[in-house]
Amino acid sequence: MIARLLLLPFVLLPLVASAEEPKPRTYDIIILGGGKTEAAAQAPLEALKKRVLWVRLTEGSWHYPRVEKSDDYPGLNKGLYIAVLGLCARDGDTNAKALVKAVKALAPGTYSKSIKGAYGDPCPPTGAFTPPSAEEKVHLDRIAKEPKSAAAYFAYAVALKEEGRLGEASIIVDEAMELDPKYPGALELSQTLMVLLTD
Repeated sequence: MIARLLLLPFVLLPLVASAEEPKPRTYDIIILGGGKTEAAAQAPLEALKKRVLWVRLTEGSWHYPRVEKSDDYPGLNKGLYIAVLGLCARDGDTNAKALVKAVKALAPGTYSKSIKGAYGDPCPPTGAFTPPSAEEKVHLDRIAKEPKSAAAYFAYAVALKEEGRLGEASIIVDEAMELDPKYPGALELSQTLMVLLTD
């Protein structure tokens, strides 16, 4: 009996370890551009930031978009710096081809490569890069005129939620709360989105 109990940790340990390690998946890595220097990779990212609010707000908050070394990703040419917009799992919800097409309209050098690994789900929403509807443009124009207005960001977050663009709505409402932590309804919306995104 004691011998069996002593063996138990050795039997369970591999099971626990395998449960924690995510399985490798096939991804499309979305690359805006790059080159031999960090500045060469940063340039297309900076250009996209001027055109897409979502890119400005997400940089640093979820690790992408950002400049990376190509050596960090299997199957890419080595020794380069690349501007990575995100990685979309092939078995995920996002159609990477449609995403690349939408981003290319704003950043013509954008392309994707197929790689394998365990990166989670850092895939940007296609809706952030498609031309805005007339209703959405009203919100974007207001934010451009009132960049420090929590009300402007909150109204945009509500509109995005109503469209079912939950990931984007979450990022935008977080910006509203950063501008005014006590903005009415912002915390409730943030919590609602968190629940919807984890379902």
